[in-house]
Order: sequence, then structure tokens, then C-alpha cells
Amino acid sequence: MVLALLLPVLACLQILPRPASPADEASLKPLLTVSPEYSTYRVGDSVTFTCSTPKGHQAMQFQFLRDGAEVDSPEAQSQLPQTYNLPSLNVHDSGSYNCRYWTPGQKIPSKLSDPITINVYDPPSQPALSMDPPTGVIKEGLPLLITCTAPRNTGERRFHFYKDGAEFIPGNTRSQIGTTGPEPGSMNVSVLRIPRASPDSTGKFTCGYEEKVCRKWIPSPRSQAVNVTLTADKVFLLRFLVVGGSFFIINGLIFLISHCCL
Repeated sequence: MVLALLLPVLACLQILPRPASPADEASLKPLLTVSPEYSTYRVGDSVTFTCSTPKGHQAMQFQFLRDGAEVDSPEAQSQLPQTYNLPSLNVHDSGSYNCRYWTPGQKIPSKLSDPITINVYDPPSQPALSMDPPTGVIKEGLPLLITCTAPRNTGERRFHFYKDGAEFIPGNTRSQIGTTGPEPGSMNVSVLRIPRASPDSTGKFTCGYEEKVCRKWIPSPRSQAVNVTLTADKVFLLRFLVVGGSFFIINGLIFLISHCCL
């Protein structure tokens, strides 16, 4: 009889929601995001981490960690969602980041968020640009060599040449670009070869390169500029003056003879 009376009560107890315990509250992980989101960053870039609590949960304190060590004090946090800003990245900022939070009245922190790993690299060094002939003054029709040299061997690179600020595309002047390196697998020298210099070959030349870092191409600063100017062949110039001078002399004589006859 007593058991029959207790059955409805037991059934009701089974369908009632179980109050969340402090351990349950702590088991809810926050969401960590980063903006902007890239796989690699350059020194001087800015990033912001944001730690968001699960829906319906408040946080009194936040904590950010890099490689397991605290990088921001939880007592200093006061806003939701909490952010951690790195306005100017350095190489030592590379690492795996997590965050966690404390709910009001709880001494047990939440579980750590899923990690976000960032890699910070120094930008590639500026290349050096040289040419043959060294003066940059070349006779029309002669070959021109422009060499771009990167300062160190770091693996895979892509070189680019620029004329008057625009990328110089080989082929327009039957030019070629070849990349070489002192060691197998490295490429730190690129040569732009123009077999026959022409008026299209003149201008202000610069070069740059990209390094492949963690499947991302990182551009270098451009080199110092060098000027290429064209000079006419002296033999051609002398021939032009002789022929041109003879033309004017002959025409002058014809004019004088015709004027005297009249």
C-alpha cells in the first residue's frame, strides 16, 4: 500500500531537472576566438583574443594563458565578452593560447577553452639589387643582367622584379628570370636576363621576394632602386651625323644653284 503511494512521487522526481552542481558549472568550456585569424603573423601585427562564456552563463573573472602560463590577471577583467589584445606582436608571442572563467561565487574555474596557436615571424630582410653593367648605362642591343640577392638561405622563395613600380613580366622583351642558390633546396639569388636592351628596358628597377613559412608566403621589403638608361652606339651616331650632314649640304647646294639661276 505504501509502495503504491510512493510510485507517483518517485516518477515525478525522475522527470524533474537536476540542479547543476559546481562541478557541472566548471565543466562548461568557454569559446576562444582570435581576430584577425591567420596561421602566421608578422612582427608588429595586432591581434585580439576574445573569451566567451557558454550561452546563459555569466563570468565574474577571466584568465588567458599561453603555453599553460597565465598572460593576463583574472582580477583585472571586468567586461563581457572579455578580450585580450596584443597591439604589436613579437616573436615571443608565438604559442598556444587558452582561456577560462570563474562564475560568481565559485572558486573552481571552468575547463580550458580549445587552444588557438599563433606563429609570429620576423619579416624577411631587404634584398640587394645589382646589375651588369654596374653603371646602369647600356647601349641599345647589348645584353642586360639584373641580379636580386636575398641575405640568407631559408628555403623556398619566390622573386619578383619591378620597373617603375609595376611588376616586370618576362617575355615582353624576350627576357628570362632564373633563380639559383648555393645549396640544394635553397634559392637566394634571382637573375633577370634581357638579351637585347631596348627603350622598353629603361626605367627604375627594384626587386623583392617571398619566403614560404608554414604554407604561407611572407613578402620582403623591396630593394633599393637602380636606374637603367640607354645610350646610342657611337658608330651609329657618327653614321647618322655624316649621312644627315651630307643631306643638308646637298639640299643647300641645290637651293643656292636654283636661286642663282632665277
